[in-house]
Amino acid sequence: MKKLLIAGMLLAAQGVANAAEPVMTVTLLGTGVPLLNADAFARSGRAMSGLMVQAGTERMLFDCGGGVYTRLTQLTKRISPLTVYNVGVDKVFLSHLHTDHIADLAPLYALGALYRHTEPFNPATDIGYKPVTTPLRVWGPGAGPNQPVGTWAMMQNFRMAYDSDFYVRQLFTGAGSVVFNNDAVETLDSTVEIPPQGGVLYDQNGVKVTAFLVNHEPVSPSYGFRVDYKGKSFVYSGDTAPDGNVVKYSKGVDVLVHEVYGYKREDGAEIYDYHTSPEDAATQVFGKAKPKQVVYSHIVMDPFTPGSDSPEGLINRTRKAGYKGKLAAGQDLMAISINDDNTITIDAPEAQSKANRRKATSPFIEVAQAKGMIAP
Repeated sequence: MKKLLIAGMLLAAQGVANAAEPVMTVTLLGTGVPLLNADAFARSGRAMSGLMVQAGTERMLFDCGGGVYTRLTQLTKRISPLTVYNVGVDKVFLSHLHTDHIADLAPLYALGALYRHTEPFNPATDIGYKPVTTPLRVWGPGAGPNQPVGTWAMMQNFRMAYDSDFYVRQLFTGAGSVVFNNDAVETLDSTVEIPPQGGVLYDQNGVKVTAFLVNHEPVSPSYGFRVDYKGKSFVYSGDTAPDGNVVKYSKGVDVLVHEVYGYKREDGAEIYDYHTSPEDAATQVFGKAKPKQVVYSHIVMDPFTPGSDSPEGLINRTRKAGYKGKLAAGQDLMAISINDDNTITIDAPEAQSKANRRKATSPFIEVAQAKGMIAP
């Protein structure tokens, strides 16, 4: 009996020792889109576009749509005994400048100047509040034919818009006050516009971030991103029609997060000039790139069509089009871990999963315009 007990303990210890460790983790912060009303947002439980990649010491945000800042605070531990949360990122990569991809960039920039710590709070040495001393670094598209203002000008305007707020915060210096540091809101040198054709944007601490052009016309330039770290890889499509660059950069990738659009073409055929249906994703992207795991995000469901009004319906349509690889419908706060043993694990909070599995009740804003439900 004693020998069996010892053997069991050894096997358990070996199991712990052999447990897969994440090398890179992708957390979906916002998997939704602009809907027609606030009730629909509450019901869907989805913030707009945004995700975080953790690789080594890096915590990087890709897009920052409405609700993403709140999702960040849900992920991170408090940095003081008071109700102050650490949003924990200092790098943001923007795929394009649509509102549903940048709406929470302003609070991340302004409020994050108070709480954006990239190192853990140590209660033994960090008494009270620790000032943020590094700026938010932002990479995004420059101006284009239909985009008169690029990322650099946008960030300078943020600096001007919040100047009164920043000034007043410097007046609060008493015990227990949040310490404000002007370096945390610098924008002149911390904003980088992506070269027109894309390329390597960041290559430090073993982490490489590459931008590539995608087809979201008339929004141009618009980008997808690839992250590489210790032999593991991740691609984010951004918003795009089926695109050869997505296929190129996703060849054999560990995880591909791709947009999906579920409406009938007759409800707005021109929208498929810059978005991707489940059928086109299956045949023109996933089947060619053969990623190890695909996860849908920027999920547009069709409340008017049974079979397209739920995430499961969009998955079923992808399967019917012939794609047999690993495929999941994204949910807010879903964590996708690429592990050191070459496995991929997916975890999502059950409460969030329940909300995100609900069927659509409200149309996507652009479809409502196309159908004449609201003025364009």
